[in-house]
Amino acid sequence: MKAKRIFRGALAGMVAASLMVSGMPVTAAGLNGAMQQEDGSKTGESARGNAGTHEAEGKAGAEMQSSAEVQGILEEKAGAEAQGRPEHGGAEAGTGAGTESGIGEKAAEDASKTEDLNEMAGGEMDSSETAGTDGTEDPDNAKDANRTEDYADTKDVGKTEGTEHINGTEDTGREDMPENSPELFSRHPAASGSISIEGSLSDWAGVTSRPGAGVDAWKAAISRDGAMVYFCFEGTASTEWDYSFAGSSNCFQFTYADGAAGTDSGISVNAWKDGAEVKDAYWGTISGAQAAVRNEAHGTNPGPYAVEIAVPISFFHSTDVTVTFGGTSIGFSEIEQVDGNPVAEDGPAVYAGIAIDGDFSDWKAVAKTDASCPNSAHPGCLSKVAAAFDGDWFYIYVKDGEGSNASGAGSHSNGKFAITSDLGYETDIQFLTTPAINGVNGAQVAYVGSEWEVAIPKDQLPKYQESLSFGLYLGEPILTGIVNLQPDSENNLENLFAGIIYDGQYEDWEDYGHSTIQYATAGSQEDQVDAKGALYSDGGKVYGHVVTTMPQHLQEAGGEFTSAVTLAFNQSPESLSNGAYDRNMAFYPRFVTVDAGGNINWDPQLGGLPEGTYEYYIASADAWHTSENISNLNEMDQMYGRMIMTVGKDGKDEMEFYLELPMVAKKLGVDETALREISAQFGRIGQQWVYTAGTSTGPMAGVAVCIIAVGAALWFQKRKNRLQPAIGQA
Repeated sequence: MKAKRIFRGALAGMVAASLMVSGMPVTAAGLNGAMQQEDGSKTGESARGNAGTHEAEGKAGAEMQSSAEVQGILEEKAGAEAQGRPEHGGAEAGTGAGTESGIGEKAAEDASKTEDLNEMAGGEMDSSETAGTDGTEDPDNAKDANRTEDYADTKDVGKTEGTEHINGTEDTGREDMPENSPELFSRHPAASGSISIEGSLSDWAGVTSRPGAGVDAWKAAISRDGAMVYFCFEGTASTEWDYSFAGSSNCFQFTYADGAAGTDSGISVNAWKDGAEVKDAYWGTISGAQAAVRNEAHGTNPGPYAVEIAVPISFFHSTDVTVTFGGTSIGFSEIEQVDGNPVAEDGPAVYAGIAIDGDFSDWKAVAKTDASCPNSAHPGCLSKVAAAFDGDWFYIYVKDGEGSNASGAGSHSNGKFAITSDLGYETDIQFLTTPAINGVNGAQVAYVGSEWEVAIPKDQLPKYQESLSFGLYLGEPILTGIVNLQPDSENNLENLFAGIIYDGQYEDWEDYGHSTIQYATAGSQEDQVDAKGALYSDGGKVYGHVVTTMPQHLQEAGGEFTSAVTLAFNQSPESLSNGAYDRNMAFYPRFVTVDAGGNINWDPQLGGLPEGTYEYYIASADAWHTSENISNLNEMDQMYGRMIMTVGKDGKDEMEFYLELPMVAKKLGVDETALREISAQFGRIGQQWVYTAGTSTGPMAGVAVCIIAVGAALWFQKRKNRLQPAIGQA
């Protein structure tokens, strides 16, 4: 053993002499690391602090070479130096710690060769005799002598579960990620917020939004304690079953300055209806990562989606990295660090107008009412309804339920709704998923996910005195008492009601309460109601008015007003609706004509009339019709009133009539003061009964005037010749 050491010492001296001649600096550790460890010298440096030492020692099990081979190595080096062969000047990925120039690299390289020669000179030695070595490896599998770090002991930074490194080896060329500390991100821009991964992006409000191809926007942030890196992006999902947006097509890519590429060079999300998980660049699951996905598409109607991701900082092997998403790149140092304070919530919402744009945030100040569908096949097709009227537009909000959507709402699944006034007038509309609104002109509509917003122009609204209602067609209103939010704005009445004048002009009926009359059911596909009717009594006379625009009625050209007409007195709505009313208290009119000479035509043309205005006298259906002239009527041929009818003008048929109540009372055999509740039915138009004002069970009954939608107080200001909501409290 002593001879071996003498020989090795001599050999080391020869190499040292050679290096001194070449001008290279030499250290004892560089010449003989093994001897340094045998001597127990503790200088505070790591045993592998000298580049290449362990690599050379890894060859301790190689066979002893002959002295001729040793001499050959020395001669080869001397020849290279004699030829002035330059050394490598720049530091490379494999350069050892402490090497600052080509000279340092050469020293490390020569030191490595010295160790080789020492081991050759020592012959085959037991591993216990090889000071500073941990056993032997096959030289073919040994690491390169110029490598600066022993990655066999490197910390597994960002290693993912279920993922193997390429060729079964650890990635190399990486620097270890430093431990988390506040100082590590002290130079990052700050942002307010405390992010939680639950699929809502409201807590990202303080973080900078960035553009990206295929998405609406994306963001990145670092947690307050520096332990997590957050990412999110949002866009539009095509259907409620579409989760392709969370696949590898939307991948965050990480490009490291050291050029390393491995499992931590990208992340994406694998998502499904009830869950999501974060994947690394090789589709492995990342330990400690979190993901949440929200898809608000409804059925096949597109809707917004949001994806949130949280990844431990240890996933990244370096913070010297560029983040790229959707074609937009930022440096890691540009990522904001949130301060951990929750985003401040807005105060009470204040109504500031509605824009039909698919962004429903401006509905926050409008109270939502629970709604359901009367159709037992899909009672959940509606969930919420709201409305607001600002004097220029009537706004409607509808949220679909789980079962279907508003286009299929109603007892006949046709999506028909009605805006009804306190005067009984009605505007019927139909929701279509295209999206569109049938039944009115100039309507605006947006349908995103499960939410609708609709605006109906003021000139398409029914005539109202103080308030409007909204609900399903031919159903009970869901919302009532919807008033104009502009308190100094008038209603849409053109002729304030001041009684009825029988003259065939009809304007005095426009601002008086009417009821819907129609044969149509809730399944009707018409864009308007069949007809409107009203009764008015001033004590001595009862007046009636009916108007229709329905094409099927217009084809009758007058016949719809002159057949199957009944007036009932002092009958309850229940008895009238079920047909059990007292026929002895009913009057059935017969319409006749009288010429200029007073001659009576008991059988005039009543239907199929050309466009024009016609007047008739009203007799009783049980008249004997034996009287020939109006100036000479028998007891049974009395005339009780008159009727004017206008056919085909302005796309509608319209009529008004009056009856003398004292004469009707005499006909019925009662005192005229006994005729209190008066009802009328026009059987050719519909089976509904029309009531005199004050006894109606329709829209005129019990309309409460209140602001139900936008809070207790609103302030308005004039702007651009239009009233606009101003700042106030709700």
